[in-house]
Amino acid sequence: MLKGKSAWKIFVLLTALILFYSCASSPKKETLEGTEDSYIPDTSEAISIPIPKKTSRSYFSSIKNNIMALVEDGSIESLKEAASALHKSGTDEYEENEKVLLNIAAEIMRIVWPSQTVTWKVPEVTESTPYTGALDSVKKGIYDSSTGNSDFLTLVLPSLVLLTSSQKNDYYAESNAALTTALEMKENSVLANYLMGILKQKQGKYEAALGYYNKASEFAAPCAEILYGKANAYKLIGKNEIALELAETIVVQYPQDVKILELCAESSYALGSYTKAEQYIVRVLQMEPENSEYLLFRAHLLILKGDYIKASSLLDAYSRSNTSSRNYLLLRAKLQRDWNKNTTASSETIQKALELYPNDSDIQLFAAQLCSSAGISIKSKDALYYANLVLEKDSNSIDAQIICVNEYEKKHEWQRAYDLSSKLISQKNCPSSLNFSHIDICLALGKTEEASSLASKLYSNSSSDENAQMLYIKVLASLNKKSECVQLIESLMPKASSKMKSFLLYERSFFQTDSDSVLSDLRSSLTSNPRNNDSLYRLYEIYYNKKDYRKALYYLNQVIALNPTDSDMQKKKSDLELLLK
Repeated sequence: MLKGKSAWKIFVLLTALILFYSCASSPKKETLEGTEDSYIPDTSEAISIPIPKKTSRSYFSSIKNNIMALVEDGSIESLKEAASALHKSGTDEYEENEKVLLNIAAEIMRIVWPSQTVTWKVPEVTESTPYTGALDSVKKGIYDSSTGNSDFLTLVLPSLVLLTSSQKNDYYAESNAALTTALEMKENSVLANYLMGILKQKQGKYEAALGYYNKASEFAAPCAEILYGKANAYKLIGKNEIALELAETIVVQYPQDVKILELCAESSYALGSYTKAEQYIVRVLQMEPENSEYLLFRAHLLILKGDYIKASSLLDAYSRSNTSSRNYLLLRAKLQRDWNKNTTASSETIQKALELYPNDSDIQLFAAQLCSSAGISIKSKDALYYANLVLEKDSNSIDAQIICVNEYEKKHEWQRAYDLSSKLISQKNCPSSLNFSHIDICLALGKTEEASSLASKLYSNSSSDENAQMLYIKVLASLNKKSECVQLIESLMPKASSKMKSFLLYERSFFQTDSDSVLSDLRSSLTSNPRNNDSLYRLYEIYYNKKDYRKALYYLNQVIALNPTDSDMQKKKSDLELLLK
């Protein structure tokens, strides 16, 4: 029998051995990092999808990792390489998961990269899986949220619906969360980056879309789809030169791709290259003769170029199927105004447009322009009314503000005209023609110093411009610089156009010393330009002061013909007719 320390040592040793074998024989409770059991959500994220790392139970576990990586990359080259690696010849049979993976690769190629063809045999799948279910939903235009998000492919495949349907957008947040998680798993995936670019573009986040397209292009050979995505994103952010350059690179390889031809046409138009834009539009119409949108696009360009006969024929052709289109009504109204010179017909057309599209800013702006230029009302509303409707939606609209300035001038509301005009001419994108109007406003308010400074600057910068010459002469006359003014008039007279000559004679009449010379200049002015409103009105004043009321009425009627809605002129006419009774 053992005693003392020896017995105690044997007891401790036996206890240790029993514990060791007990632990070794007990099954370990494994905790897989990243599983739902161990996942701790970050509460700072609005949406978080827990993704388990692949385990031995993964559906594709028997397929080599490099092949799975190729499919997950999703580029044209990697899909072909994956299909080649999976290919079996002769009587070899595919495992079911191999069939599913080949089908996934084929559908990605068909949906995402339609410029390519599927070059491998696609075996029939007999087993239902989350992957095939997601693809079936995509073909029906449905985002499948029941895939379980168990791996990269179940995260990404539902978002292929971005390319098969444009009817819904209620899945965008879910798609964004899934693609974000997929990119965290495989940040260089061409497929995931490209799909995220499309999603951002559909959400109107064009700068972000461009970033994802660029990322996709870093890891893939140049292809039509990615280049188009980049070009379209550049167009949407206003960088049309880059957009056109990229689009024209693609169109060389795909000359019959309508989508690319349209991008070339729209980028060219945005850059003001109307001839090039029309060439692309014609090519689109050759491919799609029934493309009504581009039929109107061509008519619009023809109107801009002044080719009204061709534009009219196109609008007539379009009207046989549709006479209520917004763009058709706008173009028809412009044609009636600018070519037919038929203000009545143009106002009737734009009135129909206003009834069909009451909140459309472009239609309201055209109505304002027509009312202002023709001196008419549409639906009992004047130019200021329609211009202000535009400004309610876009307070910075230059065109609408210019109309307001013109209307204030007509109403002799000089201070309101001056306040708005002063603000406009200080802006870089304001048309130079407004400077001329501002000088007239300054002269009407007696702000001769400001008018003189601006007129001198304009004349100094462009002494051969007739508008600059006219305003400089007006300012000289207002400052009573007779000698300098007459000298300039005489020097310009020999080479002046008819309109300019009419103006020069009108201005010179103020410096004549006898009535016969005044009348002679004014009559000569009207010979050069019978529609010179200033000369007509001055002749009315001269004969009225002479109490030759019949001649005064003759000239006043011509003034009214040019300004039919001017209530002051109508009152003067009524007074004259009373004097003639």
